[in-house]
Amino acid sequence: MQASRKPLAKLEGRRRLRRSGLTIAWRGTPTLDDWVAYIVTAGRSKKLILADRATERRVKSLVSRMQTMSKSGVEKLAKG
Repeated sequence: MQASRKPLAKLEGRRRLRRSGLTIAWRGTPTLDDWVAYIVTAGRSKKLILADRATERRVKSLVSRMQTMSKSGVEKLAKG
């Protein structure tokens, strides 16, 4: 018999950028490179992805660098 294993914890977060007014959300698993960061929009049809399959450190540093960027600068980074 195999022992049941506890599922890995998923983390989520959101931050509103000061200068651009955009809301950035991210989610992932702490020890894996499966993090994703995206721009939250009103409509569900179009998600602008900033980082996909990245490390937690890369996502958090990306979000902190975007605090001082303009809206057009942040949207330029997106891979939407």
